[in-house]
Amino acid sequence: MSEPSPTEALVRRILDGNAPAALRAAAAKGALPLSRHVLARLQLFLREDPDESVRRDAEQSLAAIPKDALREILADPGSAPELLLHFAAVAARDEGIAEAIAFHPATPDAAIEILAAQGGASVLDLILTNQERLLRSPTLLDRMSENPALRPEQRGRIVDLLARFFDATKKEEGRPRRDAAAPEMSVDDLVDPQVAARILEVDVGELFAASEILGGEEFESAPDPAMRSVYRKILTLSTAQKALLALKGGREERTILIRDTNKVVALSVLKNPRLNEQEVESMAAMRNVSDEVLRAIGSNREWSKTYQVAAALVRNPRTPPGISTNFIPRMTDRDLKFLAKDKNVPEIVRRNAKRIHEQRNAKSAHGTIRKG
Repeated sequence: MSEPSPTEALVRRILDGNAPAALRAAAAKGALPLSRHVLARLQLFLREDPDESVRRDAEQSLAAIPKDALREILADPGSAPELLLHFAAVAARDEGIAEAIAFHPATPDAAIEILAAQGGASVLDLILTNQERLLRSPTLLDRMSENPALRPEQRGRIVDLLARFFDATKKEEGRPRRDAAAPEMSVDDLVDPQVAARILEVDVGELFAASEILGGEEFESAPDPAMRSVYRKILTLSTAQKALLALKGGREERTILIRDTNKVVALSVLKNPRLNEQEVESMAAMRNVSDEVLRAIGSNREWSKTYQVAAALVRNPRTPPGISTNFIPRMTDRDLKFLAKDKNVPEIVRRNAKRIHEQRNAKSAHGTIRKG
């Protein structure tokens, strides 16, 4: 075993508390021929020195490090974890220093958590690039979800990450584990209801509301084996997992989850970027979805400007009248005539349809008489 170098021996004496006062004082003032990151580590240690003057000098030396020098110190491969942790709060306010800490291999999770809790949007971007660390630290996701600087698109990236992780863990089901001693991690390990609620921007109580698929027996006995398989997997999920799947899942997942009685899950389907106009039209006609879903579709100008979607909402007896009545004036005479006699729609819809239909006929007849 080789002997430590004189420099290593000097550093060890100070850290072990065996160095004389003169040596500790010199280190506190930065007067030793050591690399800057080593001096900074010693000064951090000497902030707890028994000698008041050494403590004071160590504090002042650390506080006086220029930002450019601090970035170099923290980016040095030899920087100690405790040094990276100490300057995390400073880094949260400086993107350059934050970058040095965020990408340093020795940075402890506690330092990244400080950046996640206190950093601005640009600092959060740095954290979001390290997906492996995000998935490894549920607390980190918690800190980010509480940070008011988190932008909507960053929140979306977190959802994307969790959804991809969820998909990956589902694909691994049934496969032999490579390391039987390694603990498995699920989405629920990463996101507890409080964190999930913040990420999804909903009230946590909504994640505890009842969650079941209306008319689920239809999917249980579906002729398509893929649909049956997806439905059975969905039955095993927590509400938070369902909501994540609704946001990023495929057509089968969307078709099933839009019928969930939990509005967080169902409304998450409507935020899925893969949702198309034909699906929206089909959903607008469904009688086994919550009125919250129909209200959301009717309140979306892009969707409701399509006649087929508007007509489906008006014909659907589950659509809140405050939504469906807005579209009655747009209906064709044929649809108005049908609605005026439809016993399934609310009375207010029938009356309005009949009134508008009669008004149109009266105008048409009046115009014909004048021409004659």
